[in-house]
Amino acid sequence: MSSLENIKLLREKTGAGLGACKQALAECNNDVEAAVTFLRKKGLADMAKRAGRETKEGRVSIKVSEDGNTVAMAYLGCETDFVAKTADFIGLVDKIAEYMLANPDVTDYTADQKIKDMITELAPKFGENVSFNKAVCWKKGEGCGVINYYLHSDNKKAALVEMMCDKTDGCCGKKEEIKEFARAIAMQGVGMVAQYLTESEVPADVIEKEKDIAITQAKNEGKPEAAIEKMIPGRIKKFFKDVCLLDQPSIKDNKKSVQEVIDEESKKLGVNLKVTRFVRF
Repeated sequence: MSSLENIKLLREKTGAGLGACKQALAECNNDVEAAVTFLRKKGLADMAKRAGRETKEGRVSIKVSEDGNTVAMAYLGCETDFVAKTADFIGLVDKIAEYMLANPDVTDYTADQKIKDMITELAPKFGENVSFNKAVCWKKGEGCGVINYYLHSDNKKAALVEMMCDKTDGCCGKKEEIKEFARAIAMQGVGMVAQYLTESEVPADVIEKEKDIAITQAKNEGKPEAAIEKMIPGRIKKFFKDVCLLDQPSIKDNKKSVQEVIDEESKKLGVNLKVTRFVRF
């Protein structure tokens, strides 16, 4: 990727200024991800723009079984919006998602030979690099619950949510209400760029990286060592509120966390609701 393209990408990822992006890339040998960390340590990167934001073009396709208990979601990437909107590209990602729905037990769709063959057959038509590295197919877990999704209007961002209730002896009779509520939670995940469901899902190396960034920021601000040590837990807690779906402030009422909104809905419906799975593309 050229230096100009990397500058554009870095600005989109961080919200930092042109000069800061140029400096960061120069310091980091034109490595965009390293430059993101460089800018964050200096306090120049916007966390909201940084967190998992998609910058390349592509399209998400979601297919649902007739009974609603199996859902496939595929993301096919390309280089330009023009290709992403062509009938051939849309048809290809839809075909991939349909194949996934018909074959829900495949361990790794990105390594599946039939999908690779589908892509290889059409790739020359696009004249661009095509990537396929995001794909999930869920079968609803045992018990009363639903899987629902939210697909953004640009067809580039989407999320799946599996929501279960505590009814163990059949259906709670609130399936449609739970399904609609699950969609709202999926919309939250897309809109607020959630990366994990809970704090326990955040990998240890990601947490250590955030600690390192927080320590460097505090040192740059001239904070004493004793104060820095006390500050770090709070900084990490704030990070969790940014990236973990259940910890995020609700987009409907930012004074409440998503988990608190779920607890309120549980009381309203007379069942205990729990988000058991979440994924965002």
